[in-house]
Amino acid sequence: MEFTDLKSVYPNSYLSDSPIFEDNLLSLPYKNKWIHLPTSSLTENEINLLIMIYHKKNSHINQSYSSEWHDYLLGKQSTIPKTSESIRMIQLKLNNIDRHFDTELWSESAKTLFEPMIDSFFLSDDLYIIIQPQGKISLDKSEFQGILQTLELDFSLKSFCYIGQYWDSSKDLRTLLQEEIELFSQELPYLKGRVGSLTDVSLHFFTKDALMDSTVVQELRSKFDTLENWRELIRALWDNQGNVSIAAKSLFIHRNTLQYRIERFYEATGLSLKQIDDLTLCLLLTL
Repeated sequence: MEFTDLKSVYPNSYLSDSPIFEDNLLSLPYKNKWIHLPTSSLTENEINLLIMIYHKKNSHINQSYSSEWHDYLLGKQSTIPKTSESIRMIQLKLNNIDRHFDTELWSESAKTLFEPMIDSFFLSDDLYIIIQPQGKISLDKSEFQGILQTLELDFSLKSFCYIGQYWDSSKDLRTLLQEEIELFSQELPYLKGRVGSLTDVSLHFFTKDALMDSTVVQELRSKFDTLENWRELIRALWDNQGNVSIAAKSLFIHRNTLQYRIERFYEATGLSLKQIDDLTLCLLLTL
């Protein structure tokens, strides 16, 4: 169903580039964008019907070879593929894919850029998985960013990367890897850049439910909302390890101006952004 057709039935529906995870909204994937509808305007049957329509995927990915890691990850194979070394999973989320996208050519290009690897495959239309052995040389995030830019220039698409942890092959790998897939899927809208890892998303992923249910947290947030630009103030200090001078530069303000804002924040909330414990709590409230 085209969005224009849906809009004629539900005038309060709208489009965005990312999903919105809120209880009062239904988010549906649509042509590399997301449709949002207030659930208050929908019946339960309408919600179920729309989910069936928009989440149904007509896959254009053809898994042309048998992959033990693919089958193991999906539960089609019970035993871990033979490996004596620790492995990690790299996830690549591809956006702006069209019907002319050459999956085999793109996959071959990715393989040359992500060596060494044990296996690689499309897990879905837009999620590519790379299984890497633990080696002496490990790329940093800036190097991963360079790889993404190379692939994007060659294939005119946008991609995001999640770098998994190294796991021992004797562990329950399937459970660990499946949780990483779920984690990346849920936290992609909150990634600050195009490349992320557990440290980038763990605070939000593991605390969001507790924060949502806390009356204390909601009351603190109401205090914060009386202050101007409090989110960017906290993020700047956190991203710069509490260094006031560097944080001020990142905000394009004078150091004394930032000091004044920190003092005002303390007066309004009783929390000192100069103290790491207070700053950590405040960061949680920005998530």
